[in-house]
Amino acid sequence: MLTTADEANQQMVDRLIAEGDLWSRPLIAAFRATPRHRFLDRIFQYQRKRERWREIPLLEPGAEQLRLIYSDRALITHVSPADRAGPGVPTSSSSQPSLMAQMLEDLQLHAGLRTLEVGSGTGYNAALLALLAAPAAITSVDVDRDILLEAWEHLRSFADRRVDFRHADGREGYAEAAPYDRIMVTAATPDLEPAWLEQLAEGGLLLAPLVLAPGLAFVVRGTVTKGEFRGRLTRAAYFMPLHAEGEAGEPGECPWPQSPELRTVPAPWAGWFERRRIHGNWLEFVQALVFFGLVRGLEVQQRSGAGGEAEYGINDLGSICWFGSGQWQVNGDSAHDLACDLYRAWLEAGGPRPTEFHLRAYPRHGPGVVQARGFLRRGSRCDQFWEPMDPIERIMPLS
Repeated sequence: MLTTADEANQQMVDRLIAEGDLWSRPLIAAFRATPRHRFLDRIFQYQRKRERWREIPLLEPGAEQLRLIYSDRALITHVSPADRAGPGVPTSSSSQPSLMAQMLEDLQLHAGLRTLEVGSGTGYNAALLALLAAPAAITSVDVDRDILLEAWEHLRSFADRRVDFRHADGREGYAEAAPYDRIMVTAATPDLEPAWLEQLAEGGLLLAPLVLAPGLAFVVRGTVTKGEFRGRLTRAAYFMPLHAEGEAGEPGECPWPQSPELRTVPAPWAGWFERRRIHGNWLEFVQALVFFGLVRGLEVQQRSGAGGEAEYGINDLGSICWFGSGQWQVNGDSAHDLACDLYRAWLEAGGPRPTEFHLRAYPRHGPGVVQARGFLRRGSRCDQFWEPMDPIERIMPLS
């Protein structure tokens, strides 16, 4: 007979299938055989009024705790110590189950494939990987020894799951067990790391959450042939940042200077998002527009608007425009012209979404990307070449 906790896991899996996040039979079976509550000793919730983190023990979860565990949300599992600078920052989490399921579907993992997981977390994802890849062992690396030990302790209850936990900087992969048929990165990275490209076997798949700019984070999926990565973005995704030992929290950002010259002008799409949905919502639309600007060489930032909605800005040599759902804020005529030119170019290109570009990338010390049509963007580790699909391959939901 199933326990109340196990029933909660089965209901979560049912929901993931019904909502279209989980569909392949081996992965469904893996989720059913791997209860999330077995990997959560405690979580942390931030109390804004008291400006501190509250620890919630989960070793013997009751009904309220099970609702939280099996909700479709990321859960903070480790927080850095509080100090004079603040109450501490999250350093590890258990990812949102629907996103985990989608990424594992993207990975197309099956029996016998050698797999590297970058970021061990609670061990939950490694346990799922190990069941899918058996009899091959999973190599899971993390830079935090405490997180590694906890993940290892969780896997002790699953004796049939072969996971080799290693203490290492995930940005360097783990060369001792390479090459890998699959590499799955479970922490946000600003660029593809050359080590991952070097350690992926020919024809293998690499999956990583790529942060291109504030508020622009997507899973990238692709293969490597002769040192060249080829792939595309698959879905929006927000993860804890990949970091070195001793680091914690989000990397520092350089906000643009406040401009007293900002003036408000009507947006050409004013009223669209209040009256109806135009094949998606405001966030999907504005992210597609500013991503198009990003690959064309513009700087991108994000902020919260007066109504709490996400607003994105573009910047070219000090000409700044902030996009809102009903209006723009610009710091001069050149900024207004910049925004208009970007919007018209995006429309003429067919309004491509970030997932509708092909990505080719080489390590910065490599031979470099041969350009055909598209846009070259220099990342911190790789030269990235973004080529819009022609024709665009888009599957719209039935109305």
